[in-house]
Amino acid sequence: MIEKTKVFFIKLNEIEKIKNLLPEFGVSPVVKVHFGERGCDTFVPAKYIKQITDNLDQPTFIETSVLYKSQRRTASGHLDVAKEHGFDWLTIDFLDGEEGDDFIEIKIKGNYFSECYLGRGLEKYKELLVISHFKGHGGSGFGGAIKNLGMGLASRKGKLAMHASIKHNIQKEKCISCGSCISHCPVSAIEFDDNKKAFIKQHKCISCSKCISVCPVGAVKIPWGSTGRKELGEKIAEYAYAAQLNRKCFYINFLINITKECDCNDVHMEPVIPDIGILASSDPVAIDQASYDLAVKQSSAAENFNSDPQLHYAEEIGLGSRDYELINL
Repeated sequence: MIEKTKVFFIKLNEIEKIKNLLPEFGVSPVVKVHFGERGCDTFVPAKYIKQITDNLDQPTFIETSVLYKSQRRTASGHLDVAKEHGFDWLTIDFLDGEEGDDFIEIKIKGNYFSECYLGRGLEKYKELLVISHFKGHGGSGFGGAIKNLGMGLASRKGKLAMHASIKHNIQKEKCISCGSCISHCPVSAIEFDDNKKAFIKQHKCISCSKCISVCPVGAVKIPWGSTGRKELGEKIAEYAYAAQLNRKCFYINFLINITKECDCNDVHMEPVIPDIGILASSDPVAIDQASYDLAVKQSSAAENFNSDPQLHYAEEIGLGSRDYELINL
């Protein structure tokens, strides 16, 4: 009988228990977190990250640049946002350089990719502590350990590769002609038509999904009847597989401030699910499956977060197992 992967549940007010779960890391271990977009206030608070990483010996934090228009599109701007959000005590290595263009190719045998373009600095590190915020995501269902690992460690070229097949459209009957999508589009792929309704020039669109994040009335949509969500989720899983390949990794998911959209949004968002707690595991698939299961148990709102295709595919390619044992500490 195959032993199930262990996923540990810790109450938020007992966060100190995580210390006993952390594996033995070497000197200067590496921590992957998400610092949140400027204007967002529902990312994992810096105080919780500090409580965990104070148990490590001089950790280095790692991140990469985002694809869309943002202060976090460059390493220097990203650093400013991190400090504004309370992450002012740590050392940060932006793996893909100042502009997000420094990358290494990791060879895999995936259905979508034969090589993945990750931040070049990752090649220096063989041990990762991946601390993720579980929340909804318009493109892939939810974001957790797999997304933090796959999308979060990809260079700009890698992020473009993952988003490439998703095509958005704007519902003209909903468009209020505010121009927010136009001003935020990183490649100027959106314009007003003669009736001052926004439309997307598909040949220029890079499918970064920033327009979805900034539209105040939800007029920008992805045709989910296509393979958009499934394909994006599976591509992220392949990148996550590449990122953890030949590395010792441990994962922590915070199930707090659970919003409908991800922490890349530059606005305040109200949580749609009450806080649940913290999960920890050596398996990114098991911890994400457990996160989703607990969220659904807590609230029917989590049913909109369904990322079943990604979890199924991640297990299929050997990233981890969906079969887990939940252990309450």
